[in-house]
Amino acid sequence: MKNENELIKLQRELTDLALQIGDTLKIKLDFSNQSVEQVEKILSKIHADYKKTKDERGLNGIALEFGFYIISVIEKNFEKGRVERDHKDFGKNSFPYYWKDTTIFPYGWCLKRIRDGDGDNVWVKYKAFVLDKQ
Repeated sequence: MKNENELIKLQRELTDLALQIGDTLKIKLDFSNQSVEQVEKILSKIHADYKKTKDERGLNGIALEFGFYIISVIEKNFEKGRVERDHKDFGKNSFPYYWKDTTIFPYGWCLKRIRDGDGDNVWVKYKAFVLDKQ
């Protein structure tokens, strides 16, 4: 239970940091399903920076912030799931999210989007793994 409470607290803190990044970039994040399109825009900007600098510092943290924001969007608009720190196949600190008889990896989506670019569009994944499951 302690670990679960820690993850709930972490989700709240990291979601707040994602909101702050959105504010800094003047991109509104309002917890609607469509706000995940805005997350895609933010991650696109971060990817462009990363492509220029190849500086990986802070990327895991940013991906985690937006991964938890996406989880918060799901929980606000649908029902809650359960996040864990580790996954038996994907390893430590992969932050799987168990929701509606499936496992999704919003943190992984965000990290891949930052590193790999448009081919890993988080809005496309959100539509496929969340919205299309409704």
